[in-house]
Amino acid sequence: MDVQSRELTVTYKIVPPPSAVAPPSLSQEAAHRFPITSLPDLESQDDTESELKKYYTSLRASIAEARTKLGGELTAWRDAVGNAELGKEKSVKTEVDDEGEEEENTEE
Repeated sequence: MDVQSRELTVTYKIVPPPSAVAPPSLSQEAAHRFPITSLPDLESQDDTESELKKYYTSLRASIAEARTKLGGELTAWRDAVGNAELGKEKSVKTEVDDEGEEEENTEE
């Protein structure tokens, strides 16, 4: 039976604004690996359904673990950056609102 090991890999690189002061405990680059139970060669398995359940249970657990870990790290970065990014967000929202108003005027 040829079984490959599988894993969920999450990689990111943060580029904070120059005015942001991040604590040294925060890394700007990270790569995380979350193992997933390997899917066996199902052609030779008698209990295929049971093996698939184990695989998908492992996959869901890895996704949940990745979400929790990434969420915590990105929240720490959001808190460290603080209000430095607020100007960028407002300008994007304004552009979207302007486009929406133009569409409404066109319909009339």
